[in-house]
Amino acid sequence: MGFPFEMMMAKLDYLQYKMLEQSFELKEYSEAITDNQAHLEKLFSGMLWAIDRLDQAVGTNLTALQGQSWKILSRQTACANHEVMRSAIFSLAPKQGLAPNARSLFDLQGMQHKGPFGSCKEEPTKQSGKYLLRPSTFDQEPFPVYCEQTKFGGGWIVIQHRFDGRLDFFRNWTEYRDGFGSLDREFWIGLERLHQLTTARPYQLLVEVEDFAGDYRYARYKEFEIGSEAEMYSLKKLGVYSGTAGDSLTYHKTFKFTTMDRDNDGSTSNCAVTCEGAWWFNNCHHSNLNGRYMNAVDAKTVSWYHFKSSHAGMSYSRMMIREI
Repeated sequence: MGFPFEMMMAKLDYLQYKMLEQSFELKEYSEAITDNQAHLEKLFSGMLWAIDRLDQAVGTNLTALQGQSWKILSRQTACANHEVMRSAIFSLAPKQGLAPNARSLFDLQGMQHKGPFGSCKEEPTKQSGKYLLRPSTFDQEPFPVYCEQTKFGGGWIVIQHRFDGRLDFFRNWTEYRDGFGSLDREFWIGLERLHQLTTARPYQLLVEVEDFAGDYRYARYKEFEIGSEAEMYSLKKLGVYSGTAGDSLTYHKTFKFTTMDRDNDGSTSNCAVTCEGAWWFNNCHHSNLNGRYMNAVDAKTVSWYHFKSSHAGMSYSRMMIREI
């Protein structure tokens, strides 16, 4: 009677051994799956990083390409103006047999209504869009701008626009000096252009902001002038405030412009680095419209503090200037 019992116990021991063996195998399979999952997550993270870098590279190349296109268009405009001058001279000397018969380059391009104009206020169609301006002397090379012709009486030059966060505004001094982005998307017009404009004629400033809840407000300043690069593009003039957004810019009046690589602010640290933007930082800011585009309460966001006494991020900002 003992023998079958011993066989039964031996079989149970064998079954326990097999179950333990399978348990070890399952553990090994589980560890392998975990390792593979971690490896895949690492690969996926690397792919996302590579895609992000590629997207930034494409954006940078597009900005450079647009800059070259603007230069080419400006040269074409200059040639067109020379042709117009030549035609006028010829018309004054008919006895010499100089009869102009060539159409201007802008006529050939169907762009004669696009400028250049002295300002957005002088543009005759009063339709918002891209136009060429030559606001000061005849010898100045014309440049493209976006004219806002419907809101607040029209005649505004848009100098900054943000609405979807696709364009990275955390950039260096050279990029903020020269400008970046696309006129019909998000962009910054450039500090040197702002200096040229605001010193050629007296300008006023309009700032529009809207939060992620859809609350829209504006701030208006009767004067606005930017210093030269030698003056670090300081906020030289800022007139009396009016509007609904609250005054979040007077705190920055007379301060120089600061970028990640050019610290000109009133803080012991670089506010552009701390707040991940570029602005006329004081110590550090009440406004940071070139900050990070995100729906959060953070000093790094696209913010206008007196909007609701908070550094809550804005979903929309637009800065515009118009001559007084």
